[in-house]
Amino acid sequence: MMFELKDLPSYDTLVKMGVEYSNPDVDGLQTWLIWASATSEMLSAFEANLDRTSGLSQTQFFVLILLKRNPDGLSIGTLADGVSVTSQTMTRIIDRMEVAGLCNREQHPQDRRAWLVRLTEHGVEVLGKALPAHYVWVAELMSHFDTQERDVLVRLMLKLNQQGILPKTNGG
Repeated sequence: MMFELKDLPSYDTLVKMGVEYSNPDVDGLQTWLIWASATSEMLSAFEANLDRTSGLSQTQFFVLILLKRNPDGLSIGTLADGVSVTSQTMTRIIDRMEVAGLCNREQHPQDRRAWLVRLTEHGVEVLGKALPAHYVWVAELMSHFDTQERDVLVRLMLKLNQQGILPKTNGG
């Protein structure tokens, strides 16, 4: 899900609505709106770059990376957890990726009821095309921040994640 508000309210509007609806932190709301808008724009640009350079969705891209990191294969459930989707959603994603020749399913050697998903040679080739383009895109994006600004961003994001401020989701 993306942040859908493009027309951000002015600070004066936030103050007026804050008085009317009892907002205790107008500055915090303004910061959150700018942050959410920028994050949404960044993720949209990320998806567009992946599609343009490799034809992959964000989820397919991350599944390929997980499979590359785990050459012995991963279960549908592990892949689903790795990209924060349900196992049912991951099964549909793997179905499409298998048809595209990016991965294949093999019966688990120790559990005949389970399957392992593995990267194919074609999947390796597609990832080999996607990653360099992704790295260039990230380098361009991050070139707008110096080392100190990057350190601040990392500290702030880790602060949210490590303190459990952002709830974990398992969306579809």
